[in-house]
Amino acid sequence: MSASDTMKSMGLTSPGAEREKLNKLLKIFDDKGINLEDSKPPRDLNYRRVRFNGPSADGDGDPKLTQRVKTFYVESWPELRLNKDGTVMRPRSGRNLGGTPITENTATLVREIVHGSTVHSFCREWRKSSFIFQDSTSPYPWGLQTQRCGSRGLILAVQAFVIKQLIFDREYVSNILAQNALKPTEFERKRALISAVCEILWKAGDGKRCCVCLLQDKRSYPQDHRLRDDDVTEFVVLFEFKKFTDLTTFMRRNIEEFTSDKSPGCILFLYSLVLSASVFKLKEEMLITNETTYKLLSDREECNQALYSLIITGHACHYMHNGNLVYSSNGNLLATPLKGIQERSQIGFLYWDKGENDDSRTEVGSMLKTPKKPIWLTLINNQPGLFFSTNIDLVSDWRVETRFILNYYTGLPGMPACPLHIETRFGRNALGRTKLHRRQQEENIPQLERCIMTKWYGAAVDWPDILPFY
Repeated sequence: MSASDTMKSMGLTSPGAEREKLNKLLKIFDDKGINLEDSKPPRDLNYRRVRFNGPSADGDGDPKLTQRVKTFYVESWPELRLNKDGTVMRPRSGRNLGGTPITENTATLVREIVHGSTVHSFCREWRKSSFIFQDSTSPYPWGLQTQRCGSRGLILAVQAFVIKQLIFDREYVSNILAQNALKPTEFERKRALISAVCEILWKAGDGKRCCVCLLQDKRSYPQDHRLRDDDVTEFVVLFEFKKFTDLTTFMRRNIEEFTSDKSPGCILFLYSLVLSASVFKLKEEMLITNETTYKLLSDREECNQALYSLIITGHACHYMHNGNLVYSSNGNLLATPLKGIQERSQIGFLYWDKGENDDSRTEVGSMLKTPKKPIWLTLINNQPGLFFSTNIDLVSDWRVETRFILNYYTGLPGMPACPLHIETRFGRNALGRTKLHRRQQEENIPQLERCIMTKWYGAAVDWPDILPFY
């Protein structure tokens, strides 16, 4: 019996036959070729439509889409490399991680809603701002560092939610644990920052979806003279999430993109906030039309009231009164109702401007003055700050409001600890008898105390061991 007959009886094929099949297969690949880069995944499985713009012009009710965002899946993470100083070198997230590069149309809409123009770009201080905690040995180990620029208000608004996570959003809440919560470890304050960012973005997306913006090394769209480059927007990559658990998992892995001193973390967070709320929703809430042009940042790149409201409540409202205002101060019916705060928020807001007249001061409703947590973002003469108390009963029991302590924080370096002792039962000392004497005493009241008196009228404020500095 020959060798070929023996192989056939054993169920084997000859090496020549196997070689012939392999040659045929290689010839097919050489003739047609396979281009993995041009292959597109199924449309219904790997792409989601995102509502970044308003309804289409034909009025059919379907949203006009500016781009299609690819579904985010992470199969493997790139190998981490080390810098010369031994720190981990994190590559910018890009196409290989499942993100969708921002399109020119979406970038134009975002720049217009933020700056009011596609030509204006962020200043150097904004591009250097990120969410960096102070040193653990400082008087504020839980505090975020701020700079004297427009990003200070944005950082303090996020700081309010960080304090909320550290003190009140714990498994066991008590006054004793609240005192120890102001001395967090590195792990605790990092976890609080992740939870705060996720809560703000998820609330802006109405609890249904949100978008996170990161940076990549390559440009996302070609250069165009109508959209000025700012070294940030043209490198943005979008990640969409429709489950809160997926969002928190993603932020745990990429929180360094927002906390690194070499990353524009505040700009990425601002873009994520805008795209999570959608541009169409912001234009509707901010009452933006062809005749009116509102924006989230002022001409000095400071946060407007609409941006503060968007972070605190999830809705970009220009006004701080309760509900909708239908009539003007003269009793006339308004053509367009002025939308205010619709429900009690988690974080409060207090406002004071010495340039306003007593008869025409900005109204702040009880929805913001009495939040669910004793934390208030303040704006005193256009300077942001933060009030908070460790006693949760301060906003639920009127008897606690007779005597309590408020902590004031600005995030600026070198600021001393400022616990203010407030007394509302007996109030301030009686003013002078004459009108001139009363006016002189009112002018000597610090601006910080005047802001407190908008919430607790006639409260007496004691500055222990420090001189009134504001």
